[in-house]
Parts: sequence; C-alpha cells; structure tokens
Amino acid sequence: MTDLRASEKGWKPIPKSLKILSCVFVFWAVMTLPNIKFALNVGYPLVGVIFNGALGVVIALLLNVLAPLIFVYALWNRYHWGLAFAMTYIAFFIVNNTIALIWLQKQIGLPEILFPLLANVVFLGVIYRTKKYFLGNVKN
Repeated sequence: MTDLRASEKGWKPIPKSLKILSCVFVFWAVMTLPNIKFALNVGYPLVGVIFNGALGVVIALLLNVLAPLIFVYALWNRYHWGLAFAMTYIAFFIVNNTIALIWLQKQIGLPEILFPLLANVVFLGVIYRTKKYFLGNVKN
C-alpha cells in the first residue's frame, strides 16, 4: 500500500494563503541575517528582557531564522507536527510582543512592537484557518 501523502508534498497542494505566508517567512528569515547586528548591539527582547551580545544573536537566529524555516519545511512536506509547531511559535511571538508592548515600549518603540504583533495575529489566523492542510489524510 502506498502512502497517498507522499504525492501531496511540495508547492502545488499548499493553499494559496499558506504559500503567501511561507514566502513571508522565508523573506523574514533572510532579512534577519543582514540585520543581526541589531541583536548584537541593541539586543533582542524576549519575555520582557532585552538580551544583548552573543545571546541576543543566538535568540534572534533561533526565533527569526531557524523557526520560520522549520515551519516552511514542515509545510512543504506536510508534516502533521507543522501545525502544532506553527501555532506554538506564532502564539509565543504574540505573547512576547504583548509583554514588550507593556514593559518595553519606551525602549523599543510602539511601531516596532505593534506591527509584528498584528502581523502575528494575522499569521495565526491564516494557519488556524488552513489547519486541514496539515492534517491531510488523518481521520478524526
């Protein structure tokens, strides 16, 4: 018996909204690289604390480069865990930005917090709305 899911991998079966989101995530990951110096010098805000230096860079690389690329990989291969990963990852960013909005707004700036917060709410909505794509042939 062959696995039907193997033929459903790749770009073609991905819903249009997830294709757009995956392009945004790849762009996000790529654009983080030239701006990584900000995490080194200015710091990276994480749950109300700003991490500077090498730790800020590592956190930025994990959250802004590696995690989005993991999501795109899971999306491309239609892994079931991709849904849970994406929902957790985006929800974490929403919580992190909300904390930054409350505690770090003066240090970071309102637009720098508000735009990613709103974008992540939209991302979470898109992922939730298209969750059936990840579930594929799984029977409930």
